[in-house]
Amino acid sequence: FSYPDSGITAGELHIPVNEDVKLNIEAEDVIHSFWLPQFRLKQDAIPGETTQLRFTATETGTYPVVCAELCGAYHGAMRTNIVIHTQAEYAQWVEDNKIAQSRDFEQTVATTSQPVDDGEFMKPYVEDFGLDAERLQALH
Repeated sequence: FSYPDSGITAGELHIPVNEDVKLNIEAEDVIHSFWLPQFRLKQDAIPGETTQLRFTATETGTYPVVCAELCGAYHGAMRTNIVIHTQAEYAQWVEDNKIAQSRDFEQTVATTSQPVDDGEFMKPYVEDFGLDAERLQALH
């Protein structure tokens, strides 16, 4: 998920509670379907087009996001979460992620001198992008 106003990219969708949200949904390869089951919302993602989904979440919490269109070999792994924060929590999440994605932070991480094994290397990606570690391991 890209947040153009802040320059953040994340594997989970983070939004503030009680604010109108507009998602611009795109697909590069085949038709996908962005589905929020608990919200009873679904919007197709069509290659070459930008579709939109607007909604306002009225309760905080973490809920699943699923691809509801059989789209290929990795369809079963196309799951993540939407995290609905209070206003203060969302502001803190944005601030934390701006720092984590800043150029200075990249340079610090890039110059670390300790080797990292595959499991440790993948751990932040599994957590940050909302991936299921067992499914990811099964794909490799």
